[in-house]
This record gives sequence, structure tokens and C-alpha cells, in this order.
Amino acid sequence: MSYLEIVDGQGRRRQVDLNRPRLLIGREPTCDIHLPHPGVSRRHAQLQLTDQGRWLLQDLRSRNHVYVDNRPVQQIILDARKPFRIAEYWLALHDETPWPTRGAIEEILEDTADTGLRQEDGWLEQLHALQKDLAVLEDPHLVLDRLAREFRRVLQPKLVAIGLAKLDGYTWEVILADDQQTSLKSHLEDADQKVAEDHSSFHSWVVGEKTTSEKTTSEKPPFDKQPAETPTPMPPTCLLFPMKGRTGIIGHVYVMRPGFAPLPRALRTFLGMVTTHAGLMWDNLQLGVLRQAQIEFEKELHAARQIQIDLFPHTFEVDPRLDAYAVNLPSARVSGDYYDLIRISPDTVAFVIADAMGHGMPAALLMAAVRAALRMGLSLGLPWAAIFQGLDDLIHQARGDTFVTGMIGMLDLHTRDLQLVSAGHPLPSILVDGKPVPIPDQCLTRPWGLDIESYWEVSRLPLKGKQFSILCYTDGITDAAARSQRTFGAQRIATYHQQNFHDSAEDLCQGLLTEVAVQPGAALGDDQTVLVLCGAGKRS
Repeated sequence: MSYLEIVDGQGRRRQVDLNRPRLLIGREPTCDIHLPHPGVSRRHAQLQLTDQGRWLLQDLRSRNHVYVDNRPVQQIILDARKPFRIAEYWLALHDETPWPTRGAIEEILEDTADTGLRQEDGWLEQLHALQKDLAVLEDPHLVLDRLAREFRRVLQPKLVAIGLAKLDGYTWEVILADDQQTSLKSHLEDADQKVAEDHSSFHSWVVGEKTTSEKTTSEKPPFDKQPAETPTPMPPTCLLFPMKGRTGIIGHVYVMRPGFAPLPRALRTFLGMVTTHAGLMWDNLQLGVLRQAQIEFEKELHAARQIQIDLFPHTFEVDPRLDAYAVNLPSARVSGDYYDLIRISPDTVAFVIADAMGHGMPAALLMAAVRAALRMGLSLGLPWAAIFQGLDDLIHQARGDTFVTGMIGMLDLHTRDLQLVSAGHPLPSILVDGKPVPIPDQCLTRPWGLDIESYWEVSRLPLKGKQFSILCYTDGITDAAARSQRTFGAQRIATYHQQNFHDSAEDLCQGLLTEVAVQPGAALGDDQTVLVLCGAGKRS
């Protein structure tokens, strides 16, 4: 299980097990990770476990931010042992699974007396020398080349080949042959057959020998044709060493006609250890190459996510009569969800929540264009039909094979009237003085971007009363619970809303996300967004 190590300003250390898929970090004692310091916001940040098993850290619009490398970040995928700072606290993610080190090879050499290796023979010195050579290499292919040359130096064979098991099949990556005219195909086919029979064991055989199953008769020859004595078995002329990586067998070393036949026990042990160590080094370097490519890709995604975060409203304090709060959790670093608060007039605030089909970069770029069109249409006071027709045209031009669901509300804070229309989006839960407000079905129509004739009809809902509360969400909330085979549909959300009606917008928002996160198996597989608006000023 992963855990978070926390070091406070006095140097005191403690650990918090990450035993839930979502954990809140903040000054409030009810937070999962409690940081009692005035520089920490009440709910400062949150950790969310993604479908890929990575931990997503997100700043919840805190006053003093979350810092990585002395720079404030809004959101980041945490790497093991990479520290981040909140106020005077330094925090770092740790994984109990140890990373392979050079010392892993020592497990094979627990008792040198049993391996046949003796200090005076010089095998251990040669092994340590090879370890030093491999340690300075940065290219995984050079590790295989160095391994092949070591086998060639020690055994002086006719052929050395290094094979790797890849997703697209087994390939021989390095081949060193004394005679370039030697027919390599048939020899490598023999090795392929041995790998297919048993890939995890050491093999030795004579070139051209037949297995027991290939013998066609067991009859004895006539007396006068029997040999005078049993012939001496030929020593093996082909060897196959399995190469182990971090999680299993990753390849093999094939040797044909070594200079030593039969192979001494100590020499075979030495070569097995050499192969294992090179396999671990190759595996680690290969992970490093993949990790570097991933880092570059993540830099681009981080830049795109930062652009998208800038598209969200910079503040929820659009009017003192309105308590608003929202959280967006992207499943793929860049979300296809979108929410917005737009001041239309002194008494009117528009709110938007939308979800583009899919997630990641394409969905986020499409949603950025949808945001710009919506803001322009609403700010100019265009008719609903004109706004939605413009969105249809925009989505068709951008990506003809997709669509966007969305919901728009126009809230008059003076008259307490709400205009609401939903384009294929889940309807919100609306309460006035704790009682649900029925939403007419006619306000629900098709998503934007679908080429279907549809009439846009706006529902008008009175929110007369002392207090009102509007809870909006994307389908990532209900889908997460569906994947966990637990019922968490619109009715469950409405029940949660009624039970917590008197909570502030922030508490309602965070509480719903926590309710979803604690469902068994409800990992962050789709973008999740919650937007809450409460009337009659802010509440505690």
C-alpha cells in the first residue's frame, strides 16, 4: 500500500496510509490528512486515485497554493519520493514496492559454497567488474551488446545471440557470429523452439539431436550389426540461458558451440548471474527510456491542463447573494468536462456544466471552443436557439464524429426565477427550503452536435423561499458508481442533496465526491465535475 510521508516545520515525521481512493488535505480536523497550520486552507488539496493506479494531487483553490520545485501547481500526477510543499509541511508519496537495485543480484549469491564459485577463482571479481561496466551505460541496447561480448569473451563460441520477448513477438536483438556465412536461421529456429517449450529454464542440447518423441522405433538391431560398445554421448553444443527482469523472464542468451564442453558448474553459475544482472539493468534502463518519453508527454499534457484550468472561472464570488463552488477531477490529466459562472447583468448569473464525448486532449480542445461560443452568446443576450445552433455548427466543423452534452441555467437573484435547458445532460437536483423542485421534461433535449431535428424549449422554475440549492454534475459521477456495481444514480444524488441541504456549496460539492469515491472499485475512470449553487448568502 502506498503512503504519504509528512515532515512538519520542526522536522517531525509521520506517515499516512493512502487506504482510500480519495483523501482531503487541509486544516479542518475532519480532513483525511490533517495539517494544523494557519497557512493551510480549511480544505487545501485532495488526492485522487486514477484508473491507472496513479495518485492525482489537486489544489482546491487554496490561498497559499501547493508547491512543487518552488512553483505553485494546480494539479499534478505524483511520482514516488517527489516532494511537494503545503505551508510549512513537506509531503512525499512512497510505494512499499522496492525499486530494483544493484544489490538485487546478491539474492542469487546467498551462499557461494553452493554455487561452485570460489573467491580464489576470480569469478566474483569479474562479476563486480561487469557490474561497474553496466552501471555507466544509459542505452538499453548497449547492455545487451555488453552481455553478448562477455559471453563471447568467456566461452569463445561460434555464435552468441540475445533474444527479447516483446509485445509483437520474440526477436533476436544482438547476434555475434564468427562465421558470417553460417546459416543463422536454422540455429535460431532451434532456440525459438526451446524457448517455446520452456522459457524459464536453462537448456543445453546437441545440434541436430532428436528428442525422445522424435524417435520412431525402439527395436534392437541384429546381433551382428550391434556396436561393440556404447558410444560416448556428445557434449552439448548449444546453450540457452534465461534472462530475468524485474517481474519475470524478459529474454534469453543463446550460445552455439562454446569453447568449453561440457560447461563447468562454476562457469555456468557465473554466466547465469551475469545474465540476470544484465537483465535487471536492461529492464531498469528500458523503464527509464519509457519514463523519459512519458515525462515529455506529461509536460505537454500539463501545459494543456494549465490552459484548461485558466478557462474555468477564477473565482466563485460572482455575487454576495450566491454561494457557489465547483470541482473538476480529470481522469486523463486533461478533462473534457467544463463548468462556468457568467455575470450577465447586476441581478442575473448564468451557470454552465458540460461534458464532451471522450476525455483527454481532443475533448478538452473542443470544450475550450464550446466555452468561448457559450460565453459570447450569453454575454450578448442572443436567443437560446441561436446559441445552440451556433454550438451545433461549431462542433460539426471541429469534429464531425462527436457531440457535447450540457446544461445552462439563467438565475435571476432578484426575482428568484431560474431558466433551465439541458442538451442531453443529467438534470440537476434543485431544492427550495429542503424540498425538491420538479423539473419539466420539455427542458431536456438532444446533445449539441447531433444532426437531429429538435426544438429547444427553456423551462422556467420559481425558487421562492428562504433558501435554494442547485446541485449539478456530469455523468462521470454516476458512471463511477456503476462500475463499482453500486447504485448511485440521480435518485441517490437527490437523497444525498436533501440530507445535506443546509451545508455550504463547498461542503456539498466535496461531500458528494467523497461519497462516490468510497464506493468499492469506484476509481477515477471518467472525468468528474460537480457544480453547486446556494442562495441566501454563504452558509457554514
